[in-house]
Amino acid sequence: MVQERMLIKKNRVYSLDILRGIIVVLSVYLSMIPYGEYEFAYSRHAEWYGLTLVDIILPSFITIFGASMAIAYQHGVKWGKILKRTVRLILYGLIFTIIVSWSLDLSILRFTGVLQMFGILGLVTYMITRKIQSPLILILIALGISTVYGSGLLIWGQGCENQLPQPSCNLSGIVDGKVFGENHIYHQGERGFDPEGLMSSFSALSNVLLGYAFGRLLLTRKETGAWKELIGISLVLFALSFLWNQYLPFNKRIWDPAFSLLIAGIISSTLSLLYLIFDKREIDAKETALKPIVFYFEAFGRNSFLVYFGKYILSSILLHVTFRIRNEELTLYRSLVNWVDTFTAYPQITYALLMVGLWTAVALILHKMRWYLKV
Repeated sequence: MVQERMLIKKNRVYSLDILRGIIVVLSVYLSMIPYGEYEFAYSRHAEWYGLTLVDIILPSFITIFGASMAIAYQHGVKWGKILKRTVRLILYGLIFTIIVSWSLDLSILRFTGVLQMFGILGLVTYMITRKIQSPLILILIALGISTVYGSGLLIWGQGCENQLPQPSCNLSGIVDGKVFGENHIYHQGERGFDPEGLMSSFSALSNVLLGYAFGRLLLTRKETGAWKELIGISLVLFALSFLWNQYLPFNKRIWDPAFSLLIAGIISSTLSLLYLIFDKREIDAKETALKPIVFYFEAFGRNSFLVYFGKYILSSILLHVTFRIRNEELTLYRSLVNWVDTFTAYPQITYALLMVGLWTAVALILHKMRWYLKV
């Protein structure tokens, strides 16, 4: 990854930076809640069908990734840059997996992952949007992808329990296992699916394209009011999502259409609201009343990759680095949790908030210095 100093541009799309920042802050808090005496269902992924708060984080991040592409590539970008970026993301993803899994055993190295998904989705989206920039057409393509994928899931599910895809009976378990080998997918194929495999990525492409369409609207409809179109689109997406939910319940694990469209609707409606607050009024980042909010979330939003993936690397280090104290071997993680437990009745929440505070300090300092980690 390349770290470079950049000047904050005037007339940025504040709503996009702030929404990305909100999602990253939430991701830090939710992923850092330890297992313990109390379980917080909203911070754990749904086992199969169902929806929790943490389920929306990555898909939201990916949808905003599409909107960011529309902004970043509005004046064009060369093929070479895209290809290099794709290769870097795949390589970084493999290195990231080695660090997080704390294993150099290449025989079970997972080939799929979030960074790899970003790389491939970015490449495919670039290929599509080289010729197609119309928000309407991009939305129709995204809905077409959801329809094709959902139909495939429904047809395959006819042979499964309750005539719905199950962990032991779904397209991901078959396709991703055959393409990558079961030892090289999520939990060596033991879970029966891969949430970042080829099948999920195909569905996730609809989110990136929808995000790209949102970004194009933010760029091209400033004068007529992008917020109105965004809120209208969100209502359509919500309606389609709940319609799909009647046939395929929300499922983040296989990224089914009900789930995919719901996330896109949430992003579209939230962007609309933030656009009204931060962009339509043509605010200046130095405006007194809004300066703290803009600065805080922009700090996370502009270093989103650093914080989002950095928190997992830090967690892996804390979980695997050990030391001895009074003849007892402890991990750094356990010693921190034990320390937090000495001064609060809510150690799990307190630990998560301390991690948010740590990453807040990192994000704010780097934002103040105008240093951003780019891939």
